[in-house]
Parts: sequence; structure tokens; C-alpha cells
Amino acid sequence: MPEKKTTVGDTGPTAAGDPARSSVEAEDQVGVQLSLYPLRQTQLRPALQAGVKAAADAGLHLQVGRLSSVGVTDEETAFRALRAAFRAAREHGPAVMVVTLSSRVPGDQSVADIQDAAGG
Repeated sequence: MPEKKTTVGDTGPTAAGDPARSSVEAEDQVGVQLSLYPLRQTQLRPALQAGVKAAADAGLHLQVGRLSSVGVTDEETAFRALRAAFRAAREHGPAVMVVTLSSRVPGDQSVADIQDAAGG
């Protein structure tokens, strides 16, 4: 049987049809977690939306959470998208961006197994 290369977001039959999933091979993937904090702004949403859209336009599709957003891509795209997100957010005023990068990330099934084991 031929060896199957693992790709980011390769979680089964639906992964191939999902445009938000990356086709970066597992050994080249970079996990990204970012949090944007608009400072001294009356409205937070415009800066946050601008940052997420800029990251997506640069090729990093983020899963937006309440406290941070996460995504997986290749290293070049990650840094290009982070730069774009920060620039877009600060166009709305002062901003802080906190970033965590990981050279490998667990697959969807591993995360689901851990959540199931923890009762979540």
C-alpha cells in the first residue's frame, strides 16, 4: 500500500472539499494562535475584523474564538498573514497582538480524542 502523506486539516473525506483547509504537508506546517487587543478604541470590532480579514487575504484562515484565533499554514504564509493582520488592526488605532507559533500541531482527531477523554 502506498504511503499516505499527512496534510494539515486532513481529517477524512470532507477535508478535500473544504477550501479553508490547508494542503501543507504535516512536517512543513506551522500552528498559529493570535490575539489582537485594540487599545483606547471605542469600538473593538472594526480592528478585530480587519485583522482577521487581512490574515485570510494573506492565506491564513483562522478559526475565531472568544479570546484568540487559531489556524495552520506554512511558515511563509504565517508570517505574511501575521504582518498583514497587525497592520490592518493598527489602522484603526493603537493595538497589541500576541502570537504563539508551533512547529507541529495535533490533528483534529487527536484534539477530539483529548477532549473526549477530558469529558468535554
